[in-house]
Amino acid sequence: MMYLIAWVVVFVGFNGVAWAQLRAGDVAVIAYTTEGTDSFAWVGFRDMPSNTVIHFTSSSVSNGWFRWGDHLGRAVGPGPLTWTATNLVKAGTVISWVSGTPKCWTVGAISGGVPSLSFSGDQIFAYTGSIVSNSAGTAPWIGDAGPATLLFGLNFANGGWDNITGGGGTSYIPAGLSTNNATAVHAGLSRNAWYSGPLAGSASEIRAALACPGNWTDTTNAVIPSFWSGGFKVRPTGGGMMIQIE
Repeated sequence: MMYLIAWVVVFVGFNGVAWAQLRAGDVAVIAYTTEGTDSFAWVGFRDMPSNTVIHFTSSSVSNGWFRWGDHLGRAVGPGPLTWTATNLVKAGTVISWVSGTPKCWTVGAISGGVPSLSFSGDQIFAYTGSIVSNSAGTAPWIGDAGPATLLFGLNFANGGWDNITGGGGTSYIPAGLSTNNATAVHAGLSRNAWYSGPLAGSASEIRAALACPGNWTDTTNAVIPSFWSGGFKVRPTGGGMMIQIE
């Protein structure tokens, strides 16, 4: 009986931590448009309780520093773009943002400044915590991600992740993300695309599919198309039953 009680305490404690803190790979960007009305969509691979906060930015990275004027610290409408859960959001739910009128998320509350996605190459990073201005960097690369936890990065409409520091259309992969576990993904050369690969599996399986450019479909639509996925079937890490999300 003593061993059973100890096991229950650890189990409950683990779940409490898991609900409170997101980690790299817990979300993924699965669609974007850069022409007309900028838009993108993302999916969460774990349940997120009310008041969960996730930030998004299009600012690029060089040598671990974010380009401050791209989006995070620009003079008008500085970022990041922030999503806040207003109730429990189940794993597999797809959430979209449209930079139209009004600017809004399909689920949850919006705040912050909106990114401007470039058709000549850009990226979207998701993170929790804060990216702050730090004069220890070299202007314009002064965005310090030390207080942040990077969750996912999508690169698109260019040749892929690289080390060019000339502008906002190309980017290093920031610390905490990697192509090895598909937390940093290049979607291909398209200005507008959506993920059209498998919608069922574990988070790692779906991220691996996201990393294959052949699983992305080009679109000429300038707004969020109705055929972007409405939900995924996510299998919890370690196996178990598939969770049906519509």
